[in-house]
Amino acid sequence: MVQMINETPLMKSKTILIHIYKCRHGITICKNSDYVLYRTEEDIQKFEKCFRRHFEWEMCNVWLWNVLNGKDNSDGYIAHKSITKQKRRPRTNKLKMSLTTEEFFESYLNRNKYLNNENIRQISMYKLIYYYFIEAKRLLGVDSFVIDLRCTPRHRSCLMRKYLNQEYLNHEYDLNSLTGRCVRLYSTPSRDLGGIKGKFKSILPGIYEIICHIKLDKNNVYLTYYTECCSKDHEAEKNVECSFYALAGYGLDCECDSKTMNFDWFESNYLLHGNINWFNETMGKIKVFELSNIYFGFRIRSDYGYRNILFDYIQLNIIK
Repeated sequence: MVQMINETPLMKSKTILIHIYKCRHGITICKNSDYVLYRTEEDIQKFEKCFRRHFEWEMCNVWLWNVLNGKDNSDGYIAHKSITKQKRRPRTNKLKMSLTTEEFFESYLNRNKYLNNENIRQISMYKLIYYYFIEAKRLLGVDSFVIDLRCTPRHRSCLMRKYLNQEYLNHEYDLNSLTGRCVRLYSTPSRDLGGIKGKFKSILPGIYEIICHIKLDKNNVYLTYYTECCSKDHEAEKNVECSFYALAGYGLDCECDSKTMNFDWFESNYLLHGNINWFNETMGKIKVFELSNIYFGFRIRSDYGYRNILFDYIQLNIIK
């Protein structure tokens, strides 16, 4: 796919493109030290020790650890701990954005199964840089994973529930969505699912804006249930909480919590867009200092099944 890109005047100047990329992102080949990133052997041993103190089921039942794939490995957990430390007790005032040539090639190899160590080096560097600028860094909602917040010791029921949960992750057809399919998100007491999660692989250093393409809906299937709950507790009428969280493996995190995406947020956007129009919701900005995977999670809860979010895709836009 990369080889099919036609030459343009901009692409004919390798020096200009590399200069533009490095200048726009402030990228240097001088790496950040493990010390300033809280990634020394001593730091990692401490984080690993904390990780092992958690019960196995917590990696599924705690929303954050589930988003960071704590059940599979400690990578996301360690990244979160290092970011927390950097915020509370920074070891430097300046963190550099760094990238080596080998890491740049690695980013393509991790994201494109048709490239290998041999044929990627036949493609000019400036063409690869150009393509990274123009390609859509996007993940579809239908390709995301369900967040199951129910677990048992040693994950005995997780494998079985993995397939059962696909029934709850409602895929719907919508001609106005990007691919004609999307995911409907909602919650009820009988559904302990915590939304969806996913991971962008091998994202280059830079500052990215995170956009979610969504649509709102009021689900009449649960209107009777919602009305009954509100009659028993009038405060339940305004109980809707949405949460978004993203974290870069070697960078910072980004959060948009229920204080922002609450009942007022839902109703105002429903008034603007109705249940017909899709719109882009900006979740925030995320900094990536070195080649990283970016984890993300999105959920809605306390909505009694009535207020729903249809999720089309999430996208990273390079802004700096």
